Amino acid sequence: MQINDQVEADRWVGVALDSQIQSASSHPVILNGRELALWRGESGPARVWDDRCPHRGMRLSFGFVRGNTLRCLYHGWTYGENGHCEAIPAHPDLAPPKTICASTHGTAAKYGIIWVNLSATRAAHVPDLPNQPGWLPVRSVHLRASAPQVLDGIAEFDYGEPARTSMPAQNACVVVLGSDTQLFFALQPIGLDKTGLHVVVNESGEPQIPRRQRLARQVARLRDTIEAGGGGVWPSPRTL
Repeated sequence: MQINDQVEADRWVGVALDSQIQSASSHPVILNGRELALWRGESGPARVWDDRCPHRGMRLSFGFVRGNTLRCLYHGWTYGENGHCEAIPAHPDLAPPKTICASTHGTAAKYGIIWVNLSATRAAHVPDLPNQPGWLPVRSVHLRASAPQVLDGIAEFDYGEPARTSMPAQNACVVVLGSDTQLFFALQPIGLDKTGLHVVVNESGEPQIPRRQRLARQVARLRDTIEAGGGGVWPSPRTL
């Protein structure tokens, strides 16, 4: 399996589980070596911007959220949800020019995953999956392996039961275990030898929290197996 590592290709990449990003918080994210700030206001969806304040280049992920604005830690310049500067503390009576704007990117939340598209002209769509409702978070992990190695590792892993693997996009993989369990892996290329993996699950019937907890532990085992370059065995359904 191959993956496109162009930083600004027109494609949607999963960078976090939506449930991980709490309200009024900001976090650093790296995508193909590009530093990004992932943040959420006190209400509304998460947003992904370049991790650089237009004023002096301070990392916006170090900033703090007030309401639905992101305030730079260095000089307090404040940016609204659209990226435009709304306030400059050193000049409280000044209406900031519209040209002062953080670099924003297309962001979407789907399947319990936060997606970003760095392309300036976005025509691609977030990968389409069946049974969109009902996807639940399992776990995010980081691997010391390239994205192609991770994709190959997911496809080659012995899940201990019949498994069908498909790729709805270059950076996403679905594994169907048995007849009713779907694991969705969203890959986040971080660097040449580092990849983020964000996993959600969809099952028929009532969601089972203990099962998801055990799946989370097995995702860690999958990570260890890929990093070790081995085949590994996914525990049998009886142990999940």
